[in-house]
Amino acid sequence: MKSFREKRFRYGTFSTAMMLFAVVIFVLVNLLAGEFNISRDLTAEQIFSLSRQSRDFLADLEQDVLITSISRTGHEHPVISQLLEEYAAASPRIRVENRDPFLSPAFVHQLAAEAGMEGGIPQDSVVVQSGGFTRVVLPQDMVQTQMGMPWEAPRVVGFNFEREITRAINHVSQGEPGIIYYVTGSGEAPLDPIFIGFLESENFIIREVDLTLHEVPADADILFVPTPNRDWSGVKAQRIRDFLDAGGRAFFALGLTMAETPNLDDLLAAFGLGFGNYELWEGDARQSFMGVPRNIIPTMHQHEITVDAQGRTFANVIPLSVSIDILPLRPAATDIEPLWTTSRDSFARVNIASESQVQLPDDIPGPFNLAVAVTQHTQIVVVGSDAFMDPWVIMNVGMGNWQFILNSLHWLQDQPSAIWVPTRVPPGAAPLILTDHEANILNGVAMGAIPLVSIGIGAFIWFRRRHN
Repeated sequence: MKSFREKRFRYGTFSTAMMLFAVVIFVLVNLLAGEFNISRDLTAEQIFSLSRQSRDFLADLEQDVLITSISRTGHEHPVISQLLEEYAAASPRIRVENRDPFLSPAFVHQLAAEAGMEGGIPQDSVVVQSGGFTRVVLPQDMVQTQMGMPWEAPRVVGFNFEREITRAINHVSQGEPGIIYYVTGSGEAPLDPIFIGFLESENFIIREVDLTLHEVPADADILFVPTPNRDWSGVKAQRIRDFLDAGGRAFFALGLTMAETPNLDDLLAAFGLGFGNYELWEGDARQSFMGVPRNIIPTMHQHEITVDAQGRTFANVIPLSVSIDILPLRPAATDIEPLWTTSRDSFARVNIASESQVQLPDDIPGPFNLAVAVTQHTQIVVVGSDAFMDPWVIMNVGMGNWQFILNSLHWLQDQPSAIWVPTRVPPGAAPLILTDHEANILNGVAMGAIPLVSIGIGAFIWFRRRHN
């Protein structure tokens, strides 16, 4: 009986009771979490959770959307399954179901026919439907891979599950895709296939029209007008003017040209704009990309087109640009808003043969407008560069320029800005980048603080046991 009164027994009993109490609490918490479907995404990139962008978009959804996951029962992709539960919980407009392609082959075949996929729908795809429109998100669209050595398997570098599913919901809920006609007939450079693919993935139909030979098609929503290498014919200029006067919308990407363009100039003047046919150089090194004065990092101004780009911190670089001048005299009820401008240290190079990095006496001092939005009886966006949408800019700078074009096209259709969800990086794929100061702190903690704390805890425990 004496042993039951010893301190060692009392301490042991207390420790055992506390451990049993902790186990009971842990079991109860898990039972409650399972009962109320409570879970916590502990991944650093929140791979299993919806972003704020998706939640805000889903909160305003006005159409019913059906999302069908195509996967074997019991073999569902864990990320897709969890995200689809998040989508269903985020909006009462969304209904989610799973279809096993082996148990429901006729149903899956019918979905493939509605989506226009003759080869069928692969397993682990996601089908999004609304208002008679169907969009299929393929497995390869949701995982971004990178090739290594020839003998190595592709390495996963990004997860696009949420981005692609949210885009699909947005596309089917918008209804009919917008039709953009790319204007040719005056020596315009062809539109890059990669850029065309990007616009098509964003629910636009891209076609070409030679306005020297043909009228503007009746189904055109937007004209995409690039730089001509010779002036427009009078007929072409009039066709574009008639389209705009009738309420049509247009996006102009105008770069440097050696030709005189009086017909193009007259059209721009009808909207209060001039075309400064001089190459712009940026004198402020902080606003030139990689120290090249011709590659201008623009100052962004507040507008519906740019507001979300400012919040997302997209990078923009405008190479080989010209100025878009706002004329002092312009038609009544014409509202012109700058979107991008240069710094006050910029200048327009008059003698294009000169390679001097500094402003010369005959150069025109800045600042200049690089892009403007015009609201009159119609809406147009004019950018002083056609090189800014080249894929090499996107590859080196990021998606900022294409996102600007996308937001502009949505604004021209009186639609909200495009939805952008960032790619999630899988655990361990993101490089750890430390400054020298941060590395020194971590070394100090690892080599000094942690050993000292361990020694202190050990000394404290030894001291307590010695006196007990």
